[in-house]
Amino acid sequence: MTADKRGPRIHRMTLFKIPDETNQKRLLDAYHVVAEEQKKLASQKDGKPYILQLTAGKTLPDQKARDYTVASYIEFASMDDMRYYDNECLAHAMLKEIGPSLNLSEPPTILCFEKSNLAAAQSEP
Repeated sequence: MTADKRGPRIHRMTLFKIPDETNQKRLLDAYHVVAEEQKKLASQKDGKPYILQLTAGKTLPDQKARDYTVASYIEFASMDDMRYYDNECLAHAMLKEIGPSLNLSEPPTILCFEKSNLAAAQSEP
C-alpha cells in the first residue's frame, strides 16, 4: 500500500490493560461496532470508509505483553481521517464512553506512526 495524494498513511496502535475477561470482550465488541459503522456521512468523503484496516484482539499470554490484555491496530489513509476518527466518529465516541466502565488498570497507550516498509513477505507463485 502506498501513500496517496493526501499524504502518508497513518497507523495507530492502542494497547489496553483490562484485567477482567468480560470487560475485554465488551471492548472487542465495541471495536466490531466501529468496524461496521465506520462510514462517514455521504456529504463527507463521498461516504467512503475512513478506516482502511482495523483489527483488534486479546494479547497472547506472555510476560513481554507487560499486562496489556487487548490491542487494536487501525490504518488510516491520512492524518485527516485519523482526526475525524478522534473528533467526529460516532462509533469511536461510543467506544470512548464505555472506557470508564471497563476498569482499566491505566489509560490506554496510543501510538501513531507513518508506515515504513522494512520487510515484506514474499508471495508464492
